[in-house]
Amino acid sequence: MKKKLACLVGASLACGSTGALAAGEGITLSGFLTAGATYADQKVLPPASTTSTGSRAVSQDGNIENRVGFTNDSRIGIQLSAKVNREVSITGQLLARGSDENFNMKADWAFVTYRAADQLSIRGGKLKLTTFLVSDYIEVGYAYPWIRPPQEVYYANPITTITGVDALARLNFGDYSLLFQPYFGNSRGEQALVPQEAVTGQPVCLTPPSAGPSPAYTTCPAGTIMYVDFTADSLTGVNLSFGSDLFTVRAGYLQTLVSAPSFGVSEDQATFSSVGATVDWKGLVFYSEYFQREIEGRANGAFPNQKGGYATIGYRFGKFLPHLTYATLDDNDNPINPGVTGLPLKQTSATLGLRYELGTGAALKIEAQQVKPEVVYTGQPGRGLLIYDPNLGPEASESVMIYSLAVDVVF
Repeated sequence: MKKKLACLVGASLACGSTGALAAGEGITLSGFLTAGATYADQKVLPPASTTSTGSRAVSQDGNIENRVGFTNDSRIGIQLSAKVNREVSITGQLLARGSDENFNMKADWAFVTYRAADQLSIRGGKLKLTTFLVSDYIEVGYAYPWIRPPQEVYYANPITTITGVDALARLNFGDYSLLFQPYFGNSRGEQALVPQEAVTGQPVCLTPPSAGPSPAYTTCPAGTIMYVDFTADSLTGVNLSFGSDLFTVRAGYLQTLVSAPSFGVSEDQATFSSVGATVDWKGLVFYSEYFQREIEGRANGAFPNQKGGYATIGYRFGKFLPHLTYATLDDNDNPINPGVTGLPLKQTSATLGLRYELGTGAALKIEAQQVKPEVVYTGQPGRGLLIYDPNLGPEASESVMIYSLAVDVVF
């Protein structure tokens, strides 16, 4: 199973046929699937003085609603790996998400690996951006305890892949190893969710002017879910990881120039740093991460300075793994300049989860999560990662409960 997961997450330099389907000499085919369902216990609505799209959306992207839904976590991926010769191999991964229309497939990975030495490999092509502990295999739900990694941290970087090069240099010290991974490239074709604060009341949803001597435009109604295309150029970063079979400690840093022409953003400086650790020892399971994001210029309007972290602790009892997560998202000294700089999001959440192994390569997961948004600036409703402040809804609550169920499979 460890070998199969290594092939799926691209961690091994050359995957053999063990634990995966041998599609031909030197070729392996593997995959993963998550079938999930979500439900939020109440509606969250905009203030009565604004218009609304009338949806039942609860999460800021609209994928979790006040009814049972199956799009937020459902996905399937297929990975093909092939050895060209002893030094060169290629890897490609196709991914389809339930949140995309008709589960449209896209190439999530596509890169070539050159094995320069036993402990050094150089990769080029479309690569996963290793921002966090599970970034390499974030789509492979079977590989971690949660149904979805804590969003207070994992939402913070909308750049998931880069087109460029990286190097994987490993140094072994007995049972321990150190990974040094510098990378350089750019990101094209990414989309970022535009915060409600930047959409509502802004001229980004203009309709044709009405007839008459005083034509008027209609801007976005509250609740409009909008994504913006953006690019990240001159993206440079490094990932450091040290650990063994029992633990991993990692740290990372990146900087890039962000552009989003539709919002008038051109090569604004962005930096991102993160640290994390995970332990798996005698049944004890522990994860913890922390990040800081700083973005300058007009890009700050949609990507304000943020910081956040989480801690997860669990314990295995045979096939059962109950776990508890506490997470927080906060302001990172973002400048206050209404209409120019963005409004940071602030919330805390507590998640109680249970994972049950359904035999080899399959797991059932159940979670109950309480999300509590908080006010950042006086006079501004606090919505956190929800689409609205739940205090403004018909049930006027400080928090929202989100219930999730998923089955994760690797094959």
